[in-house]
Amino acid sequence: MKISRRTVLRGGAAGGALAAVRPNLVWAFGQTPVGLRKFIQALPGLGPTGIPVAVPQVIREHGQTIDFYELEANEFRQKLHPDLPGDGARFWGYADITGGKAANHRYLGGAIVANKGRPAKLHVKNRLPRRHPLPIDRSIMGAEGADNRITVHLHGGLVPWNSDGGPFTWFTPEGLTGESFANPGPTPGTAEYFYPNDQSARLAWYHDHALGTTRLNAYTGLASGYILRDDFEAFLIAAKLLPSAEVPLVVQDKTFVDQGTLDGDRSRPPYPVRGAKVGDLFYPFQYEPDRWEQGPGLPPPVPSVVPEFFSDTILVNGAAYPSLGVEQRHYRLRLLNGSQARFYNLQLYFARSGEPSDLRSTQADLTKPGPAFVQVGTEGGFLPFPVLLNSPPKPFSMDLLGNMTFNLLLAPGERADIVVDFSNVPVGSRLILYGDAPAPFPMGDPANDYQDKGDGKGPDTRNLLQFVVKERTGPADPPIMGLLEKIARGNTVNTVLPGIPALDPKSCAQVRNLTLNENFDEFGRLIQFLGTSEAPDPANPKAFGRTYMDPPTEVVKKGTVEMWNIFNLTGDTHPIHFHLVNVSVLARRPFDPETFDGTPSWTGPTRAPDANELGFKETVRMNPGECTTIIAKFDLPKVPFNVPFSPRFKEKVFEYVWHCHILEHEEHDMMRPLLVRP
Repeated sequence: MKISRRTVLRGGAAGGALAAVRPNLVWAFGQTPVGLRKFIQALPGLGPTGIPVAVPQVIREHGQTIDFYELEANEFRQKLHPDLPGDGARFWGYADITGGKAANHRYLGGAIVANKGRPAKLHVKNRLPRRHPLPIDRSIMGAEGADNRITVHLHGGLVPWNSDGGPFTWFTPEGLTGESFANPGPTPGTAEYFYPNDQSARLAWYHDHALGTTRLNAYTGLASGYILRDDFEAFLIAAKLLPSAEVPLVVQDKTFVDQGTLDGDRSRPPYPVRGAKVGDLFYPFQYEPDRWEQGPGLPPPVPSVVPEFFSDTILVNGAAYPSLGVEQRHYRLRLLNGSQARFYNLQLYFARSGEPSDLRSTQADLTKPGPAFVQVGTEGGFLPFPVLLNSPPKPFSMDLLGNMTFNLLLAPGERADIVVDFSNVPVGSRLILYGDAPAPFPMGDPANDYQDKGDGKGPDTRNLLQFVVKERTGPADPPIMGLLEKIARGNTVNTVLPGIPALDPKSCAQVRNLTLNENFDEFGRLIQFLGTSEAPDPANPKAFGRTYMDPPTEVVKKGTVEMWNIFNLTGDTHPIHFHLVNVSVLARRPFDPETFDGTPSWTGPTRAPDANELGFKETVRMNPGECTTIIAKFDLPKVPFNVPFSPRFKEKVFEYVWHCHILEHEEHDMMRPLLVRP
């Protein structure tokens, strides 16, 4: 069977030609109803009117001091930009109700700040209404159930399996539960999650992971930040090596319903969500053969799952095109790509010259670079060595051999901890956080690249956030705060400080050869799979993909080290997310996907991971036509109680998963069990 590579619809010139001859190429994605003025609202920070932070009760349990949180999942409305019509879009999200507090539902609400060595216990109440605010395709696995099923996954957490929020651990307000549900709360419609917090300082996040509706629940707002602190981080701040000025930046893309989408026309039906209004969240509901390849099969249903979704409006911390005032000092920016499928190649430039009233000044001037980025951490915590970026900025490019150049590249689910020094930027300067990663990544399609037309309004998926430099209050940052940048400027690629734990490939209990695959489902829609290098059906020796429900193949023993060679046979870069473990990226090597028969034909030499991948990670970019080699130790968390085995399997195992974090891929069907034997 020939592997589908999606190169025809994805190539830049070809995509542009298709857009020219097919004017309706983007209709099913919809368009936000009005051009939203850029940079007229402030970036929401952590706080009651921005992103509410949950405040725990301190309890004693299992002989430990524990932070106890009560969270409610419910529906609410909120306007994410003053130009959006109506009283705000419908969202589902979390709110803190600990100790009987009134729920303050705001987008990204319920953020948690935790400390290493102090466990957290979450008591989550499901109070969601019966109907989902987005279209649901009932043809995919799990979506035949209730709309309001949820489960909470701490993305990046080292937690017991029954607190991991796996796809089958869902529960409804009425108390219906999934096959793997093993963390009941005190009453029906509730669940409890125990997080040991036995990890180094890092930015994690928690979001919904219910089977069949993960992509919809996360898009509609069931997600928030989880910041973990430790003593080493406190030392760096106290020693003035890291700034205390810290700003979380959650970058996402959304589209809002317009009147044409609500009404439909002869080429499309009306938006299939009862009670939807102009300005509500939009999610695509039809499979477009002009946008994606379509194989033989039954006509796709309506609503239908889609291969990926790229929206037209950028949110940062839940505000469309916000602005942030910064003083002339160092800032620590904690970045999270919370998008469905969109990658971001982040750069910093001064805005185009002109007064703020000059509408062109809402665009980055790509000839005037801003200050450098000093990356100090990833989703796995602090890097072993700071990495210099944006000096100068590197726009995205790819040569004919597939070699890519980029600046700070974040795939969905990835995080970056960076320091930016605004000390020498003149007061009144405006700078733009800019992104130019193709969508889908890396080939791209012009239909998904929304650019400012010079009117100071969206849609715009490139100019994301404005910084306005203000005069400093208080003393200047001490010279030592520039030490990390000096170290980064003198750093050489692949330098690792001593004392950083590393896994020795010689200690591996097993080496696995795994695959990333793409094919067509029974409706002719593109579908993605994980698999091994052995085809499950001998009659199709090049069909390596396996569904989520196929017999498990990644079954590991507690405490062992394994090395995985993961061969990408598709045309996309996939951010592969590992539950339970942090991994180290060892190498990448190109091979020929067309001749892959379980044994690769290498087409080039091995290359080392990028400098900012040298720390631990749990979301790893895996490029087309490359084998990415990772290594991981499958330790289980230490908890003060007995953890039951998964009831979904006959053998005694703890149930986790690994999957692509392009959420449309994960759900259809790029996810596999990761089982740990005691």
